[in-house]
Amino acid sequence: MATKNIEDKPRFNIADAIILIVTVLILAGIALRVYFVMNEKTELDTVAAEFRITNISSEHIGLAAQDSLYLSSDNSHIGYIADLTVGDMWEYAYNAEGELVKASVPGKSTVTGTLALKGVMNERGFHLNGTTLITEGDEISVYTKNREVIIKIVKITG
Repeated sequence: MATKNIEDKPRFNIADAIILIVTVLILAGIALRVYFVMNEKTELDTVAAEFRITNISSEHIGLAAQDSLYLSSDNSHIGYIADLTVGDMWEYAYNAEGELVKASVPGKSTVTGTLALKGVMNERGFHLNGTTLITEGDEISVYTKNREVIIKIVKITG
């Protein structure tokens, strides 16, 4: 018996076409992403953000209007305190009759006010210094020349 020597030649099939199409789409996606990142707005805006600090010692608040703010995580300057108000800290507790009442907490205060923050506002939100995304309800750790505090962002107006 004679055996035929048949060589298997590589053929272009549907699997090869799918792999080629997916590769082209991935490369196009990467190119678009790089294009949009490179053309993103890098100029920093100043926006107003309302804030609240609770459970702060009444004797050692250590914050004042026009104090510069620095982000604790990377020590970058993010803006300043535009204005602030110090008030009593309140919490709800039951009185002797079992009624829920609003009561002042001795020695503790709540600080509210407005921050002037530097960053970029875009469709994804507000980015401190163009990098750190913050939204309403976020808590950020900041410091001034006198004090480090955790600030809760209540509202951002751009």
